[in-house]
Amino acid sequence: MQVRYNRKTSPKVIGGQVLRKNNHVKTARLGYVVDRRRPGKGFMHVLRKKDIHDFVELIPDWNEISEGIESIVLDSGDECTDGVYHHFHTENTGIIYLSAWQKELWREFNDDYFQEHRWIFNALNVTIESKTHRIESSDKQEIIWHCYFTESQAKAYTLMHVFLHELGHHIDRLSSCNQNACNRGEVFAEHYAVRRFHELWPSYLRRFGELY
Repeated sequence: MQVRYNRKTSPKVIGGQVLRKNNHVKTARLGYVVDRRRPGKGFMHVLRKKDIHDFVELIPDWNEISEGIESIVLDSGDECTDGVYHHFHTENTGIIYLSAWQKELWREFNDDYFQEHRWIFNALNVTIESKTHRIESSDKQEIIWHCYFTESQAKAYTLMHVFLHELGHHIDRLSSCNQNACNRGEVFAEHYAVRRFHELWPSYLRRFGELY
């Protein structure tokens, strides 16, 4: 079975990792299921299965755009990956993975990633601190941004950005001529997530409550 990967990464100070092998056993052909894995040592889930069901009810066209989503997985923690979209090429189905968070609930981002996502950190009222980091074997310095999330902010970021980003990859695949390629890549998925955030944010606050 051929599997294609689209993942939303957080470029942090720590180097990237090879994506772990997918060992998901399929459980449904029609509709979707929500699966939960152990978060792993030092990690915690900020979402419950019920949060996924409650959230997709806010998406007005969910029944249409969820076609082919086999499952949504609350996955184990990964220091360099926020979420992943797996596409099974031969069966035209996909799986959305949402990574567990480190228990401390703070993240380090390089300047490029932070500037691209500053708008959502501000919208979620995340506490932000910048630090200057000397690049190893160089006289140059770079800015590293420390973002300190509360649990409700981490939940909102995962649902209102990471999940929507991975859903964007799924939408991209559905719109391809043979429905088996995410041709427009990261830019499309990111733009989709931003647009849906602004559409859904008032509904999110009514359903999940104000952030604290």
